[in-house]
This record gives sequence, C-alpha cells and structure tokens, in this order.
Amino acid sequence: MLELTEQNLKPVLSEPFPNVSRIWTCPKTGLKVPKFEVENITWRHDILKKAETDSILRKDLFSACRESLLFWVNTFVWTYHQHEVNPDTGERYVSKRPHVPFITWEWIQDDLFNEFEKCLADGEDILIDKSRDMGASWMCISFLHHLWLFEPDSQLLELSRTQDYVDKTGNMKALFQKHDYINNWLPSWMLPPDVLPNQQNRTKMHLMNVFNNSCIDGESTTENAASGDRRKAILLDEFSKVEHGAMMRSATRDVAPMRIVNSTPSTPGSEYSKWKNSGQIKVFVLPFYEHPTKGKGRYVVRNESGGYDIRSLWFDREEKIRSPQEMAREVLRDDQQAGAVFFTLSNVEKHKSLFGRPARERFSIHMNKSISDDSVSDVIKRRDLLKTTILKSPNGPLRVWTNLILGRPDQTKTYIIGIDIGKGQGASNSVMSIKCVETGEKIAEWADANVPPYEMTRVAAALALWVGGRKPRCLPFLRWENNGPGWDFGRIMVKTFKYPYYHRKFILGTTVDKKTQQYGWHNDRQAKFELLSEYDRQLAHGGYINHSIEALNEMKSYIHFDDGGIGPSSFVEENPNARKIHGDRVMADALSLDNKDTPKIIHKGAEPPEGSFAFRRQQKLKNKHAKTWKRSFDFSKAGSY
Repeated sequence: MLELTEQNLKPVLSEPFPNVSRIWTCPKTGLKVPKFEVENITWRHDILKKAETDSILRKDLFSACRESLLFWVNTFVWTYHQHEVNPDTGERYVSKRPHVPFITWEWIQDDLFNEFEKCLADGEDILIDKSRDMGASWMCISFLHHLWLFEPDSQLLELSRTQDYVDKTGNMKALFQKHDYINNWLPSWMLPPDVLPNQQNRTKMHLMNVFNNSCIDGESTTENAASGDRRKAILLDEFSKVEHGAMMRSATRDVAPMRIVNSTPSTPGSEYSKWKNSGQIKVFVLPFYEHPTKGKGRYVVRNESGGYDIRSLWFDREEKIRSPQEMAREVLRDDQQAGAVFFTLSNVEKHKSLFGRPARERFSIHMNKSISDDSVSDVIKRRDLLKTTILKSPNGPLRVWTNLILGRPDQTKTYIIGIDIGKGQGASNSVMSIKCVETGEKIAEWADANVPPYEMTRVAAALALWVGGRKPRCLPFLRWENNGPGWDFGRIMVKTFKYPYYHRKFILGTTVDKKTQQYGWHNDRQAKFELLSEYDRQLAHGGYINHSIEALNEMKSYIHFDDGGIGPSSFVEENPNARKIHGDRVMADALSLDNKDTPKIIHKGAEPPEGSFAFRRQQKLKNKHAKTWKRSFDFSKAGSY
C-alpha cells in the first residue's frame, strides 16, 4: 500500500509489485486457497468434484463461505472482463479468456471487502473513489450477493441511473446481470431454488432467496427512488451521473444503515463529488497504480506544482492517446478536471504556490448603529471614518494581506472593490474583494454568508470609508454585480447613500463606448464569459496578485454548464435563475480587475511658493483658461452676405 514520508510527503511505493501470495490463508477459517490463476482453477475444480459426492464437505464449505466473504469469493465466484493489459508494455489487448476466477488482490481488494463488513456492522456509509477496471462494481455486487446467500432476512437495494443499467439481459454492465453471472458459476447445492434467469424467483429487477427470506431489488435513480423503503444495505452505482443526486442522498439516509456509493467522477459539481469531499462519509480509494498490470513499473515524479505524481508504463501510454479530461475522469479520479473546467488549473495552482498565504490580520467592520440609513450619505460625503467601527477578530469576515499604515491601507494608493452579493441566508458568501490599482494586488477580502443585501450596503459603506485612497477622491471605486440581490444593493448605495464612485453600464458597439445611467455590472452569458476570460489571462500573464487561498480554490470549481453558462460546480443542479442569487469570491475578484472605467485621479502635488516663477506661470495659465471668447449674433444680418 501507499505510504508517505513525514519530511517531504513524497509517495513511497511498496516493492515488489504486484506482490501475489502463492497460497493465501483465510484469517477467519484457516483454510488455504491458491492465488495463482491456474492453481486456483485446479483447486476449484477439485473442491467441486469432491463436494458432488460428499455431503459433509458440502456442509463444511457452506459454513466456511457463510463465515468468510473472502473465502467464498476466492473459491466460488467468477468474474468477466474482455480486455487485458500487457504488464511489460502497457498495451491493451482483447482477452482470450473473458471468464476468469475472482482472485482478490490482497493489497487493495481484500481491504475493501473488509471495510464493507466493518461498515455494515457499524451502520456506516462508504464511498468508493475509483479508477476504471479496479473491480469495484464486481466487489459491490459480490458483497451484496454474499449477504443474499448467507444472511437471513437481508433486504437489499441496488440503484443505477437507468433501468437498463440495473437489469438488462445480455448487458454485463447491468447490475443484475452480474448477479446472474455469479449464480451461473455457483454449484447447485449452494443455490436457492429457481434463481436463474427467467425462473420463478428471478424476475425483472428482483432476486429472491426463499431459503432465508433475503432479496435483492433494483430501481433506477429517480428523485423518489427508495422513498419510504427500509433495507439492510443500498448500492448507489455510478452516482456521479445521476440526476437529483442531492435529493437521493437525503432520501436514502433513513432507508438503510449502510449505503455503498460507487462511481468515477463526472463533474466537480455532482453530488458524488460534494459527498466525497464533505468529510461526512468514509472514502475508500482504488487508484490505477494498485492494479496489478496497470501499475506494473510504477514510479514517482515531481510535477510542475511542486507535488508528486505516480505514473506507470500503462499510464504513460494512455496519456498520449486520451484527452486530459478523460484521464482525469477515468484514471486520476480528479473531480475538478473531469468536468468542463473553465479556468486553466495549472495556472491557478502555480499562482497559489507563489502568492497564496493566510491573511496577516482579520477584522469585523460595520457602520455604527446610531447612524440611520438617511444619514449615511452625509457620513460618506464628509469621509467620516469615526462613524464606523473596525475591530480585530480571529474569525472576522475581513481578511487583510497588506501592511496597514495607522490602521488603514496605504492612502497614497487607489483602490477598487469588486462585490458579489448572495441572499445572506447561509447558502453562499457575499464577497467584497479589494484591489490596489497601482500594484495589481488584492489587499483584502470581506466574505460572509449571513448578511442580507440591505445590511451589506452599510458594511460596504463602512469598508469603503476604511479603505479610502489617495486624494482628491479618498474613496475606492465600487463595481458590483447588479443581477439578483445586487439590484437592491445598488439602489440603496446609489440613491439612498449617494455613493459617488461606481461602475455604470456601457453601450458597446458604437464608435465610442458610452456610459449609461444604469449602475452596477450587468451579468449576461457573454459578459460573464469575457470577464472571467480576462481573469484567466491576467492570472496566466501577470497583472493581478491574489493571496486568498480560498478564492483560488474556488476558481478550480468553475465549470461550463450544459446550458452554456459558467459558474461554480456546486450550482450544477440549480437552474440558471437560481445561480444568480449566489455570491462567491471568484466573481468579486474578477469585478475588481478592470480599470478602464475607473475615474482617473490627477495628483496635483505640492503648490509652488507664492511669488516664485512657477507660481506666476501657474497664475498666467489660470487667467488664460478663465477667459472665454464671446460673440453676439446679429439677427438683422442673418441671411445677408
């Protein structure tokens, strides 16, 4: 198995690999089983032949199988696969013998079978994070089949995304075809009556053991699947590809004490991905390099981000003929790159390694409660910082990465605040991202999921006063997304608070882009694509420094939705209108980037001393510009020449 050194976290791979025992001793029964394929087949043949005429042996074998799942699998279960991998070259080829005995890999598959039994005993869910061809589906089916055969009153349920993937004759991908396949290889004395295809106890998506009252049922994964049901265990197969994943996850919670979630990743926003990364479920990893032939010749290399990758002969060959997205989905189990990721992830990772760091300080900030909304405009007009309160707080929503001067950002610089506003109901953050125009550096970030839009305006006004900036403006420029909750935010900021410096919509496609009176940045599909594409370019070529690790990690979750939109993968199951009421760090950062509509500040510098040559020249220019050319128009001479 994979181990990590404490010093540099470089993977240390066990050698030799694969390390297959010639003879395996069952830890529960003490029985010995050959593990080399030819010897295992001979062993199976001899056992079955002796059991045909020896009723005591049959009874002992049945008892041993009931006691030990692994003994049963390695002695009686067969599996089916149609291609092999040449361990010396990494090439795939069509298998000459698709029917092979299920001989478990002691270093990984035995561990998963043991985890299945432990989770069932403890009433715990388990999620399998797998690469392709690791035998995960066959292990799930074999575990449930063992319960069906040997555990009385086991009511079991298997779900997959369509009925054909649950039960379709001739389709070995279908779950119930695997059960039929296992039963076809079992000796008749081990089988319950009439459980082979088209027999009485084997109907569509149903398998009944009349000897012990155990059954396996199947359903397709609809939003009402398993509703009101009660089972001993449930298999959720290919869960990353199901619709209504969140509803199914919630609905099946009370159905069974153990849920087995089996899938490869499909998109970072799937419920499978969220569940896997939630920390709320046991995750068992089946990586490609633990496959006995795909992992042959495996080795460790340093990647561009400073971490380590595990490769093999097979991996090197597949990387040349598969797309990065396919490699991420089928081989590397990478949720982020398995979907249609928007940002260039390598650039994000490089930027994070170069600039990402924890905040220097954290604060809470707000407008004093004694100040009414009608009075905020006067506070802003006077730049009255005394009417705000900012306090150091270890968990405050305002994170600051810059050195403060007298408790504030450098007042010789100019600032932009990009704002993305959520509903303030705990579902997603409202975010304000503060960027220094001169340095291109994100100096601070305010994020909170529980502040409603109308209250956000007071926080934004207080934050703007604290950020300040160089004279004569002494206030940052604001750019917020006007869709959804941003509309109410903008109305209050502009009409009630009379904040003077903010983004206004442009009319594009004319000789000169013209500003309108519409305040705030208006989000549509094309505008969002252009804004985020610019963010991606700036991250790749420089011009913006983002220290927020949280914000950079959120960038990795941005994907192309099936409807053509762009957004966090966590919104993949929401409709386009629902996505607009969420806020996040990425949009706030992107809104702080563009400087083209920010009013330019002309710094006058020190005034020349009175009486000096520079002073006299300045006065002369002022007088010259003060004079205006006037001419009265004589209507009596109009039209005459």
